Amino acid sequence: MEETNEWRLICAPGGWVRATDQDMKVYMRLRETGSGPAPRLNVHTVVMESETPISTAVWRQVPFEDIERFANDPRGILNDQPGGWNPPRTALLTPTDVEPVAIEDLERHFGTAEELAQHDAASNPVPHPNGLFLTDWKPADPGERPERLARPVGRITDDFLADLARSYQWLVAKGYTSPSTMLGEEMQTSVGNVRRWVSTARKKGLLPPGRPGRAG
Repeated sequence: MEETNEWRLICAPGGWVRATDQDMKVYMRLRETGSGPAPRLNVHTVVMESETPISTAVWRQVPFEDIERFANDPRGILNDQPGGWNPPRTALLTPTDVEPVAIEDLERHFGTAEELAQHDAASNPVPHPNGLFLTDWKPADPGERPERLARPVGRITDDFLADLARSYQWLVAKGYTSPSTMLGEEMQTSVGNVRRWVSTARKKGLLPPGRPGRAG
């Protein structure tokens, strides 16, 4: 096991590297690219597990360039290796009879090759912000409409907030873009009141956190 900065590396046959730091564990597979007597090893497959939500900032912490430089150093990670022998590189280039994991296995988890080809070429995916498109997605049936709410009188109770949350979520699932407006009309109260109640329901964990630009 070698160490680069604060990341600990283990190299295994088949081009696999296990890289860990205090919070993250990354499995990556390096493959030979180019030609010549010493083709370069580059990362082609990555699977990450993190204690914190994975974001762009988290990805930037993974030392891909350092690991590739380490794997391709002809002197080895230790400068006193005789004959320029790099034991980790030798391990990476050693074939393996049994694949520990394959991208094909992950692909099969989502469908057959034909099904995935159709999804990738779908002409009517569901659009999302930032150029994301969701294919083969069907909203779950929210079931019957919860009992319509009456305008509360007096103190706002947890029971009322729970009923409000159920009605709010049902409207969202049915595709209404302004559920607070709908509820305000039904209860004959202002949208401002409904939004305050919805905010209170979120704080109590009866509804998930709101997102900018989403239904309100």
